[in-house]
Amino acid sequence: MTTVTEAAKRLIGNDDEEALEGGDLGLLCRDPLLAQQLARRIAEVTQDVAPGRHWSIEDIRDVFEVACRGPQRDSVQILEGRFFRKRLREQCALGERYGDPFALMVVKLARTTDGPALSDSILDAITDRLRRTDMVFLYKRRFGIILPRMRAVSLGPLIGRVEKLIGVGAGEEHVDSVATLVYPDPEYSDTQSVLDWAEDQLREI
Repeated sequence: MTTVTEAAKRLIGNDDEEALEGGDLGLLCRDPLLAQQLARRIAEVTQDVAPGRHWSIEDIRDVFEVACRGPQRDSVQILEGRFFRKRLREQCALGERYGDPFALMVVKLARTTDGPALSDSILDAITDRLRRTDMVFLYKRRFGIILPRMRAVSLGPLIGRVEKLIGVGAGEEHVDSVATLVYPDPEYSDTQSVLDWAEDQLREI
């Protein structure tokens, strides 16, 4: 019969048995070599449990993140509207300095759309197709969305999928329009012009 100690030795290696037995999480987190050794051993054990793929330590990390934090889409950043201008300035600075493209979306809800249930349903439809690097900003009848490293060729299909999900979940009639801008754009080539465009779209009329 395999004891817990013997199994632990296979996981982490005899030389580092003391670190495991002591439960020294701080040491494991400070020592990259020790952490990598443990991660590789965990990947080897996972290979026996789920032999259908070759498991890397990156795969294990992704699985652990879902186990601890929920699905990736739950990690989309959802912020209050008051943070939008600051984050957009930062994104513009990255675009101007490094040439990083990004896109903006402003989803405008119809005036007939009322109640938190409908708004939550539309928000769920939006975040279902976003990445964890994307940011959603909440306004009364608007959703402002910053999509880092998004190009025009990818934005169209994304909008189509989001609109389809909104139609299924809440109903197309509850969305007035979806406005978009992809940076860099000849008409909006500097930070102030991008900010002006966004504020025009977010303004309640």
